[in-house]
Amino acid sequence: YFIHGSHFDGPPPAGLVAIKLDAGAAFGSGEHPTTAACLQALDRLSKQRKIRRPLDMGCGSGILSLAMAKTWKVPVLACDIDAEAVRVTNQNARQNRVGRLVRAVAGSGYRTPAVVAGGPYDLICANILARPLCQMAASAAKALEPGGTIILSGLLVRDAMRVIARYRTHGFTLHRATQIDGWQTLVMKW
Repeated sequence: YFIHGSHFDGPPPAGLVAIKLDAGAAFGSGEHPTTAACLQALDRLSKQRKIRRPLDMGCGSGILSLAMAKTWKVPVLACDIDAEAVRVTNQNARQNRVGRLVRAVAGSGYRTPAVVAGGPYDLICANILARPLCQMAASAAKALEPGGTIILSGLLVRDAMRVIARYRTHGFTLHRATQIDGWQTLVMKW
């Protein structure tokens, strides 16, 4: 993936998916290690399987939604508790010409009516924080289809075992763990 602001007007490097991103007041400029690790996980996954129904839980600026929409060219549901993040995600989707594929909604996690109605998902990206990720484990298991993948990020290395343990109690297995600059990203299967 090649992340750039609207000030960049050149061609992206060959072979990379270009994402034009102006985060504004929403979290997610693409420079944080957790976002980088999520994008790496999406890239690896794109070489392994076709995704049909992805969810970006805690979408922030929508960077992961944009990456999923551009990679698999399928509708992506994005959800965030912050209405400004939802506005920025929808704006970034239009700017990247995937506005017809990305739909961002405001809500409180997996209980959000649009999230419930759109499931089950075969891929969930949740780049949030360790505590809310743990609190959402049971709901994530209900939202993910059997054989589905969840990418969990936004956690420090010291919190990884606690998150892994919580998700294992709900039937998830660890597939891959990536550490960048003290931050941990987990790819788990259900």
